Amino acid sequence: MNNLTEYQNSGKRVGLISILSILTLGTISPVIAAEVQMSPTSKLICRQPHPDLTKVAISPKVVQSVVGDLATVILADERFKILGMILQSIGLLDALKQGDFTIFAPTDEALAKLPQQILDAILKSKNLNQFTELLEYHVIPGKVMSTELKSGELKTLEGDAVTIKTNNHKIQVGNATVIDSDIPASNGVIHIIDQVLILPQ
Repeated sequence: MNNLTEYQNSGKRVGLISILSILTLGTISPVIAAEVQMSPTSKLICRQPHPDLTKVAISPKVVQSVVGDLATVILADERFKILGMILQSIGLLDALKQGDFTIFAPTDEALAKLPQQILDAILKSKNLNQFTELLEYHVIPGKVMSTELKSGELKTLEGDAVTIKTNNHKIQVGNATVIDSDIPASNGVIHIIDQVLILPQ
């Protein structure tokens, strides 16, 4: 994870161009990570667990098998179809399976609102460094829950700092607002934002 930018080849670039060209299309088969539906009559459901169960320590391996890593959670969430496709195309999805990270994840709707000039610049780029750095700017090393976010700056995986502002339970991250928070993963947490973060000039 020292350098996440070594994922450049023509095949991946073509894949990314196709994705960005049809931002409102495309599907990914969701990976079912945590939701299991069972019959109401099933004897396997414990509807009122014994209070002592809350005292049982849960191993990280059990958490990972139920919740999944960051990559699995992103692919399983219908709000991140485009984000998952882009991360997969440029090779960053596998990187999110290791280490602890906090992701400020833009929804498909947020990605669709990217200014046309930014999309054009990405599409005409001869390499993927620009877009890789943009996505790395959405990732913070370590797991930071929403209650731990304080007004100030946090250094991103891209290297620059992003400004955090908190006021009356509202969390502002750079130019974006957190609209859903603390989505758990076995190796970190995801906070959903309503806009794509803009890299500092």
